[in-house]
Amino acid sequence: MNVNDRQRTRISASISRLNVQPLANVNFSLSVGTVVPRDVRLQSLPTEVVEIVPQYRGYDFVLVKDEIVIVEPSSSKIVAVMPYSGRSTAAAPARTEQRKVTFSDRDREVIRKQAKARQVERERRTTGSTVRTEIRTGERVPEGVEIEAFPEEVYRDAPTLREYRYINRDSRTYIVEPHERRIIEEID
Repeated sequence: MNVNDRQRTRISASISRLNVQPLANVNFSLSVGTVVPRDVRLQSLPTEVVEIVPQYRGYDFVLVKDEIVIVEPSSSKIVAVMPYSGRSTAAAPARTEQRKVTFSDRDREVIRKQAKARQVERERRTTGSTVRTEIRTGERVPEGVEIEAFPEEVYRDAPTLREYRYINRDSRTYIVEPHERRIIEEID
């Protein structure tokens, strides 16, 4: 069963809203055709996933580290393994890719002021080298990069930012849609 990238992202988002704890170690291969041992606790795929990929109706899944493992219940065989992006902020909308976000100049100014203060504080605490990662609007933030929530005073001054997070890189601030970890705007 072929699943495209967009479907994978939506499946991952749907599963992340379930707050299922991924397994850290398993004693079986994470590859299509492998039989999942009976002692592994499988969960039914949510209806939202079945709406995305109807041929998975009645199938189960298990999370292993950062992988979604989809299992045919009658044979306990793995039918698909796909990346899992992880935890969600449950309030995030399911169809963010179709929504155009616009921030006011005031929102941007609040972000700039706050980000600069945090950057100065961070530079005082940080020693050693930092990993450089190219970041562009529209791309996903790599899993190893920590996404931060704005302080409460930012939400008071710019309430439209409440559902977003941010990262700072090279004196720039990037607004992040946390559910899909996608950069939606760059503010310098």
